[in-house]
Amino acid sequence: MASGQITADTLKSQRQFGLTWQQGISKSSQVVPASRQPPIGIELTYSQVSRGRQAWENCHCFAQVGGYINYITFRNPVPLGRTAGAGLFFEPLINYRRRLYFSVRVLAGLTYLTRVYDPLTNPTNDHFSMPVSALIAASFLSHYRLTRLWNLTLGATYNHISNAGTRLPNQGMNIPTIALGAQYQLHPAFFPDTRLWKPAPLSRRWMSRALLMASVRVLPKTDKKPEMTLPVFGLNVTGGYRMTRNHALSAGFELVDDRYFKEQVITWTKGRVTDARQATLLAGYEFWQGRFIFAAHHGWNIVRPQWYKPTTYQRYNLLYRIQNGITIGMSVKAYGENTKGFSVMAGYSL
Repeated sequence: MASGQITADTLKSQRQFGLTWQQGISKSSQVVPASRQPPIGIELTYSQVSRGRQAWENCHCFAQVGGYINYITFRNPVPLGRTAGAGLFFEPLINYRRRLYFSVRVLAGLTYLTRVYDPLTNPTNDHFSMPVSALIAASFLSHYRLTRLWNLTLGATYNHISNAGTRLPNQGMNIPTIALGAQYQLHPAFFPDTRLWKPAPLSRRWMSRALLMASVRVLPKTDKKPEMTLPVFGLNVTGGYRMTRNHALSAGFELVDDRYFKEQVITWTKGRVTDARQATLLAGYEFWQGRFIFAAHHGWNIVRPQWYKPTTYQRYNLLYRIQNGITIGMSVKAYGENTKGFSVMAGYSL
């Protein structure tokens, strides 16, 4: 489906809308009453494919980049309810010149849940304990061009909803689905011939980034204190070297004022220690895919209450860098497999 005569007009970003029905293939039996039917959902997307050479050089591919809104009903209204959310996705295209082509999508966003854990009214829902949680997903999709403007899509999607340990209990939920949908393109999809294209050398290998972090964590109720929702603020500064267009090594530091941790320290020490500020050295790896950046850093907590263990943790960031350098995204802090909350991030990259 490629044209031999590619003009300047056809190289404009290809915009499209999509509508997808998701049919769940598993159900939760860990709530009362147990779910008798798998979840179902619907998703609306808007995306664009940049077809210029610079976009192709980012990943040696053409990719749909866009946003989504979705709605999922767990078909068990008393313990689980429904959820609706929005976020961003990145979707490289495979075999895109053919009538039948494929894609792989990664997606991240926030979702609002109508039913969460409550010790009195909903005690068996260990899946969700916060109305606002994170949703991440991965999909493999096949696309069939019916006409110059309409595609049919069929694929498999794996969704995961969790609050990353922000509030307990937090079992989370995995939602594997079969996805069936349609896409409408505003213009016919023509792609330039990239066989003679070779990536230009990187003009800038050294990079730097400063991000503000913000989050909340919920401290459970005790005999002496009520449940408290406490803020977490921080500054994350890193710099590094891009070995290739996609791979980079980076290091830096992180300063955190965690009021949740402070309340824990006060409780553990019976008020003897009240300063719980933390400073951490970071080092790790980054994967760059166009404007998307996935960073995995190991942290050494050099400033903390000296008796507190563990002294290390991992920080995982999924970021999107806008053309003017403004960078936004989400982050998860973890000790091995034990997540300790997620944060929103915003700042500037060079």
